[in-house]
Amino acid sequence: MASITFSAYAGVFDFKQVDPATGEEGVFVEDAAILKTLDGLAYDEEVFSDYLLDGEHSGELEDAGISGGSLAFNFDSASGRLIGRTEYQLERALNPDQIALLKDYTIGQWSDGIGANFFQERMRHGLAPQLLVVDENAVQVEQRTH
Repeated sequence: MASITFSAYAGVFDFKQVDPATGEEGVFVEDAAILKTLDGLAYDEEVFSDYLLDGEHSGELEDAGISGGSLAFNFDSASGRLIGRTEYQLERALNPDQIALLKDYTIGQWSDGIGANFFQERMRHGLAPQLLVVDENAVQVEQRTH
């Protein structure tokens, strides 16, 4: 058995606040004390692996036995920022090409799939974390064998 985790810094918006410059709801949050309140927040109503084999590269990942893939957030006290993570369980370790495909898939789900669903749900609560990746190099990848 193995696992692989993708992680990146999350942006957080407070939809109970109004931006004084624009008059729009949703102010970017940088206060570490506020971000820390989101430590341990998770979205497990859907898992990323549920939709994995629907994509164009599904055949290249099908034999890896990928399962799981929930979205969780942890506060990083060293940086004072919130980190979003998605961890998958694997029947075997992935090769570099498979890692790249799963990374692309995960980033897509963060921004325009499960992550977007979670962001919209959280908007009603005020604080809404979001994983929008501009630079794929900012995404950390850790694969472990157990």
